Amino acid sequence: MEKKYVIFLNGEYKYSQEFMDKLVSENAVCFCADGGANFAFKYGKMPEMIIGDLDSIEKKVLEYYKSKNILIKKFPKDKDFTDFELILKEINKISENKNFVEKIFVVGGLGKRIDMTLSNLFIMEKYKNLVFLQENEEIFYAEKSFVLKNKKECEFSIIPISEKVEKLTLKGFKFETDKIDVKRESSRLVSNVILENEASVEFKNGKLIIILKNNNKNLLY
Repeated sequence: MEKKYVIFLNGEYKYSQEFMDKLVSENAVCFCADGGANFAFKYGKMPEMIIGDLDSIEKKVLEYYKSKNILIKKFPKDKDFTDFELILKEINKISENKNFVEKIFVVGGLGKRIDMTLSNLFIMEKYKNLVFLQENEEIFYAEKSFVLKNKKECEFSIIPISEKVEKLTLKGFKFETDKIDVKRESSRLVSNVILENEASVEFKNGKLIIILKNNNKNLLY
């Protein structure tokens, strides 16, 4: 069974137990960034590793995971990387010389602090296989054309993070386009809807953050 990587960060948690149980199934390998361990503990999940300066993790949580022999890597408070990026570096070490990790799911990556939220989202430009999850949303990065399958009726938004998206064609959406150029400051690509079981996003150049939302709260991943 292929492994599923899940990272617990220290942002907002509005997930049901049912959602978390399905995400963190028996093939999941979990990592916690400092205070993210508090939420792994709350949902009854056992991480592979806890990383950070350990200033946010609750004492009882830290002691519990120590008693379970969970690997804990402590770093100084003053460092060049966020705890999140330190985890991503560890996953890269683990996956080196092995199969590429197709997706890394992130929970608790949004909310609380706007600086951390923006930092977390923009790090997708470097670590392109990240998928941020809310209970009814998923956020991912794209810099080449792709197809969405079985996402009918999901809300769909594109946030350009490059200066311009060139020759963008959208098919299978409520609002379709045909080889248009869209500048980063434009809001034209927000709040679309997928109408077909297979929808395509084609473009020549650009860097995009994609946001999918399912109002029925069906699990998207």
